Amino acid sequence: MNTLTFADNGAGSPRYRLTHLDALRGIAAMLVVVAHFIERTPLKDTFFLTWVNLGQVGVVIFFLLSGMVIPYSLKEGRHALATFAVSRFFRLYPAYWFSIALAVASLDWFLSTPVSLSTVLINMTMFQAVLKTPDLFGVYWTLIIEMFFYVACAALFSVGLLGKAWVRFGVAIGLLAVALIFAVGRFYLAKKIPVALPLCLSIMFFGSLWRDVSLGVADSHVRRLVAVWLALFVVLLVPICLLAYTTDHGHKENPFTYLISYLIGMASALVVTLYLRRTLKSLTFLGTISYSVYLIHPFFLEWAAYATDMRAQFNVGVFLSYLVATLVLASFSYALLERPSIGMARAINARLQGSFRQRAQA
Repeated sequence: MNTLTFADNGAGSPRYRLTHLDALRGIAAMLVVVAHFIERTPLKDTFFLTWVNLGQVGVVIFFLLSGMVIPYSLKEGRHALATFAVSRFFRLYPAYWFSIALAVASLDWFLSTPVSLSTVLINMTMFQAVLKTPDLFGVYWTLIIEMFFYVACAALFSVGLLGKAWVRFGVAIGLLAVALIFAVGRFYLAKKIPVALPLCLSIMFFGSLWRDVSLGVADSHVRRLVAVWLALFVVLLVPICLLAYTTDHGHKENPFTYLISYLIGMASALVVTLYLRRTLKSLTFLGTISYSVYLIHPFFLEWAAYATDMRAQFNVGVFLSYLVATLVLASFSYALLERPSIGMARAINARLQGSFRQRAQA
């Protein structure tokens, strides 16, 4: 993420990188990839998948990981916000623009659906949801939430509040309340109010508190804040899901599926980051390419739907081809786009830091 996020660690140096977060991010990405394939096959009607949305589980994990990483990538100094903006831009946009090219190609080749230039250009901003323009790939909906989180973190940092645990806790609780209010409005007004926006942002701010708990460095005050948020999350999630997702707004909403999936996603992330850090090291590479995996897989999903009747049966061969093709192209995307872009961001930030030092010495 990066959508999370799919981000650099807060310590700013590879030797301090929290590799278990990378690995868990890779698992979350694969949950989304597998879920999107299954949703188009008869397997979607099995008992387990009727009540558990694996894609939603993965997204919850993504957002919690973003919260554990992004606030810590903002460091004190006159160049902090500029450095943050540069690193986020080069981390997200190059691979994202490549996926837009794939989206346009898939719409043309597999769906015979023309795409207007304005739609493409607006999607390139990553703010198409704000501009009331459809996502070229459905998975883009999570990216705008990431962007809102970046903006919120930068704003709190600029006034010296991001480092204060009680502030992040207060924001997380406030966002839970907003999610409940949005859910009430969605239910009684019968409008598609974006409940997921404040709910997922709350999870991200909670993640910034959970980081220290999972690493065993949190004091008793932070542990209490974490316990309070978790209790409120579990309690409020019930009315939020019942109010927001009882009415189908075109995505086959089921309040109990949302409730169960959010809880499983949260519980899985907490257990893994707390107890299974060392066991995930072998999956680090999967986490490294997870952003491209997330962005690219819809292209091969449309290919699979074009090549075979996915609704008739679950074709193991097509499924494996879909997975392998996604991982291979994602690996190339990381090697040829993501990694060079990260290097470019570091070079630009090094120049920015040098420029600021020269001004300070003048």
